[in-house]
Amino acid sequence: MNDQPTMENNERVDQQRVNDAIVRLREGLGPFVARELEARFKLVPRGKLDRMANDATLKNRPIEQWDVAALLRVMEATWNDVFRPTLGSRTERSLVSELLDWRNKWAHQVPFSGDDTHRALDSAERLLRSIGAAQAEDVGRIRRELLNEQMRGASPPATQAVAEEGSGDRSGSPEEVIRAIRTERHQSWMNLRKAARAILDLPHEPFGTVNVANSSKSTVRTMQRETGVPLDRLKEMLDSM
Repeated sequence: MNDQPTMENNERVDQQRVNDAIVRLREGLGPFVARELEARFKLVPRGKLDRMANDATLKNRPIEQWDVAALLRVMEATWNDVFRPTLGSRTERSLVSELLDWRNKWAHQVPFSGDDTHRALDSAERLLRSIGAAQAEDVGRIRRELLNEQMRGASPPATQAVAEEGSGDRSGSPEEVIRAIRTERHQSWMNLRKAARAILDLPHEPFGTVNVANSSKSTVRTMQRETGVPLDRLKEMLDSM
């Protein structure tokens, strides 16, 4: 039998998954990049930004409406002056460069393997979570859908890649669900413990950045929703992990 149609279908669906992730990445990065640049406008005037974006069609458009390539290029070029104080970590700096590379491959219709697609989705999700963007949830669903299909060895359906995910999707004990969510969200136990205490209005150590705080709190709320465990009990469970 000829499996070429199935391979082509997989490539099309993976390409669509990357496309969906890029759309979410632009939606999440646009307001964040615009806000950070506005806060440090004197360091990087608009004329310099336009040159960094390297796209004449964007010259008179608000930064929130720039495409993802321009947003990533500007983040990369102004990292030390603008974005390092907020994001700080070299990990996020590496994600920006990696995502720009993935975007360029996608734009030139370079075929994505399943592993390439997962890596691109994972990097987009990580960067969106680092800035506290709600779009990280959508990219996470796309990534988990792909991962589940890879684990089953199934061919992906030729449908929209963003699957709805409800609270009944997970199985296992509350502890297992908590660990699975923590792994999927790439969160540290320390930040999750802080987040649980913050939500309960209890004293806690400070977070590194506001974005980390928002992302950690979002993860704790997801844990509570998907386990059904009361928040005070969830805090105790996190403290013991």
